[in-house]
Parts: sequence; C-alpha cells; structure tokens
Amino acid sequence: MRYRRILAVVGLFFLAACGGQTATPTAVTGNDQAKPLTKVTIAMPYVPNIQFAPFYLAKTQGYYEAEGLDVTFDYQYETDSVQRVANGSVQFGMAGGDSVLLARAQGLPIMTVATISQRSPIVFYSKAELNIKTPADLKGKSVGIPGRFGASYIGLLALMYSNSLQESDLNIQEIGFAQVQALSEDKVQVASGYGNNEPIQLAEAGVKLNVIRVSDSFALTSDGLIVSESLIKEQPTVVMGFVKATLKGMSATIADPTQAFNSSLREIPELQAADDATKALQQKVLAETIGYWQSDSTAKYGLGFTDQATWQATHDFLRQQNILKQDVAVGESFVNGFIATP
Repeated sequence: MRYRRILAVVGLFFLAACGGQTATPTAVTGNDQAKPLTKVTIAMPYVPNIQFAPFYLAKTQGYYEAEGLDVTFDYQYETDSVQRVANGSVQFGMAGGDSVLLARAQGLPIMTVATISQRSPIVFYSKAELNIKTPADLKGKSVGIPGRFGASYIGLLALMYSNSLQESDLNIQEIGFAQVQALSEDKVQVASGYGNNEPIQLAEAGVKLNVIRVSDSFALTSDGLIVSESLIKEQPTVVMGFVKATLKGMSATIADPTQAFNSSLREIPELQAADDATKALQQKVLAETIGYWQSDSTAKYGLGFTDQATWQATHDFLRQQNILKQDVAVGESFVNGFIATP
C-alpha cells in the first residue's frame, strides 16, 4: 500500500529537530524536574459536546500533559478549520476524508493522522408509519437536508450514487438545521442527520422511526484528526503525542463510558447544569457514538486506523460527481504511522 511509503517518510520526520511551537513553563512532574508544555490548539467542529468525550477525558485525566502538551479546544467552528490547519493558525482539526481530498486538490497540504469514526454517521430517518425502509423507498419522497453542502448532502449523494438514484427521483428540500422539527411537524417525510444524534432525540420523545444508514450502502470516509504536512515534518513528536493521548482517551471512554461522561461535564458547562433527563439522553448519545469508533479494522490495527480502500472509494465517487475536480493521490492524503495501541 502507498501509505507504507508515507510511514517511511514519517520515520525520517521523527529524526528532524523539533521547533516552532510556543512552550510554557507549566510543569509535568516525573523526576522532580519541570518540563515545559507545548501549547497546541485543536479546532473543534461544533460546540462543546459529549461526542468529544475522548478529547475531554484526555485533558482531564492528564493524558495530553503526560505527552508534554497544553491543549486548547477552539470552538470557532463557523470558520474553516481545514484552512486554519493548513495555514498553521491551529495545529489540529477535525474533518472528513472528503474534505481532506478536496483541500489537497486545492493545494492545501493537510493530512489525516487518525480516523475517529470508522463509518459515516449520516443517516436518513422517517416516521415508521410511512414504511420508508430502503434507499429505493426514497423515490418520490420529500427529503430534508440543511442545504446542498456539507456532510448531509455528500451523504445523500453517496446514498443515491450507490443505489442508482437521481436527484430528480427525490423531492429534496433545503430546510437548514431544523430537521427534527421539520420531521416532527410533517413538513418533510424524511430528514437527514447523524445516527448518534437526531434519531436518539426523536426516539426519546416517543417517535418511532425507520433509519436508513449511508454506511450500509457506501463506504464513505468520515471524520478524523487533521494536521498540516509542515507540522508532521517539523514537530512529529507533537503530532505523535497528541494522537497517542487522544486515542488513549478513546480507549478509556470505550472501557468506562460513565467515567468519561462525568469527566467531560467540566468541559461542557451547559450539560453540567442540565437536568437528569437531559444527562441521560446525552449518555445514550455517547453510547451510540462509541460504536462508530470501532470496526473490524480497528480490532486488527488499532483505534484511529485509516482504511485506504474507503478513501479510494470516496475519491472515485467525488470524481464521478464532479465534486472533486481533479485526481488526488489518495495514499498521500493520510498516514497511519502515528497510531498505536494506547
């Protein structure tokens, strides 16, 4: 595989001198000697949320500190985290593989260094009474998506692509981020969302649903940790430390979701102040989210593994849809060299 060549390059990167990031005198105790912590920032793709529990656990339990890192979570998700990672204004970010491929086609030198979700969480859900159970059942139905952009739209295109459907077969409606309300009020028959979010909310409200998962039809890449090629080259130990601590947070969350939930509350003030029913709902969200981090590949290669076949399939789909305007070297868009069993 081409990523093996990348591993060799990463090995050379590890021999390079580290420099560039600002270090602080915050101490990490070990041999009674203070070690400076390197300040790094990760651009988060949403507001503080229990789905980011591995990151919160890694911080509250000192996993990042043990790797010599002082981590800041940046929730300015309305800005382009891909661009910010590429230009070095933040060191880490989260983005789907499709975004990485599109960025590299535009000359932005970013890479995925660990895949968080092993399958796409995008789903299309409907009230059970409508009996919409398969992609073919979407024909002639009104389907609500935020707009013709982002993960939901890419997911819908992938679903149609893999099931020989055309946009003209569906009544696609752009409804903004009001899918739950639109479905509840029967403004659309089908709505897009994330399998670990909206369907859980509706089920808790007593709404019986049928759910069509994009991942059951097409192996679309999902979200992962992204960094710039320059950070990999200049500070590979920083990248290695951040990935290692984050994956340790994932492993600890899988092992004890309750501890992870409770540890995360200090990073999510609104949830910490919420009532018991809301907390119980978010615990279910976390439990569902954990399932997305694991696959046959992670059982074999470890959490964070990036599968080249999935990326190639996504690349070919994006090219066929003319979303990706030119071929991209898939094997140079990610690297598995930074993942290791925590």
